[in-house]
Amino acid sequence: MANTFAPFGFLQYQGGAGGAPTFAQSTRRIASTNATAIFFGDPVVPVTGSATGYITRGTTDATTVLAGIFVGCQYLSVSQKRTVWSRYWPGSDANGDVIAYVIDDPNSRFLVQTSGSAFYNANAVSTNIASLPIGQYATFNIGSGNTSTGQSGAYLDATGTAVGSPFIIVSYVFDPPGQNGTDPSTNYPNVVVGFNNEVWRTNGAGPTGIS
Repeated sequence: MANTFAPFGFLQYQGGAGGAPTFAQSTRRIASTNATAIFFGDPVVPVTGSATGYITRGTTDATTVLAGIFVGCQYLSVSQKRTVWSRYWPGSDANGDVIAYVIDDPNSRFLVQTSGSAFYNANAVSTNIASLPIGQYATFNIGSGNTSTGQSGAYLDATGTAVGSPFIIVSYVFDPPGQNGTDPSTNYPNVVVGFNNEVWRTNGAGPTGIS
């Protein structure tokens, strides 16, 4: 079945040092004045010039250094007068800092949908596993999150293949057959990626960090 483009962000596929249900999550902070919405599965980055753990949503950049993948938050809601646990940060309504949950284990793996024809054609993807671009660097596009479900709309963009790109392709996903994203012979296949350029794993001459 031909794949259709329906990005869902970066979903935890396999833990590194951690396991379910937290997968070695870390807590970070979002400033209450940060008006940028952040969705479940969005790549996040350290706030420029901040060494105090504040993050914001990542933007497309071939050499972005990630803080990890956002998986929810809690904050004191101004409108509801109570603590709210949410799959996404809406960009307002917090009294004080937002506590963000981020998967930043350098050995974590994530399931993500790829971009379209540029990825497929440029890399001669086929059902022959020997031809898959395992080990290729890749960046991302942030897409559009869903405010009803809190789910990210981010996806992998394999046209950004610089050594310092934030992700590296680990494998393809073929199962279950017939599910969207599992046909690598058409555009928009799902892949498994790992961190390549992240706060605990940097890439210069080659990947470093816990392995």
